[in-house]
Amino acid sequence: MPATATTTSSSGSIKSLKDLLVGQLNELYAAEVHSESVLAKIASCTCSPRLAEAVRAHLEETKQHLARLDRVFGELGVKPRKSESHGSKGLLEDCETIAGRGRIEPHVRDAAIIASIQRLEHDEIAGYGCARTWASLLGHATAASELLKTLTEERRFDEALTKIAETLNKSALEPAGSSR
Repeated sequence: MPATATTTSSSGSIKSLKDLLVGQLNELYAAEVHSESVLAKIASCTCSPRLAEAVRAHLEETKQHLARLDRVFGELGVKPRKSESHGSKGLLEDCETIAGRGRIEPHVRDAAIIASIQRLEHDEIAGYGCARTWASLLGHATAASELLKTLTEERRFDEALTKIAETLNKSALEPAGSSR
């Protein structure tokens, strides 16, 4: 679960499971908004066309994630507030830093990009999983269903990255220009 979900909500304190849910949703919302610019940058920095395509496809999914979160906030009767957790912010910054490294062998950079994106995805998977469970427990069936859709897409993207890494990492074994 993102770092601050258990310590703050949109109002600053947690008094109920709904407060916890709203705080988690605000963190997910902030992370998705921030992800849009980071994913666009990453897609343009990869050397693997397959990786770039997967990242661009997930960027489009991210827009759907935000639309779903808006619907969830509507069902809960609250407005979204961007309260990015230190964890997701750091993970996104790591993704940007790795994508911007020009002096690294391109296949090695792609392997590092996949690893950093997967850390971010695992954080989102945990966040969406908790939020879906809490929404369901609180009787918000439509919200839980919307969150499950996003959770499924996040898992699917993580699995796609793993499949790409299985072949791409072999290309990173020996940097270009070196011999054994």
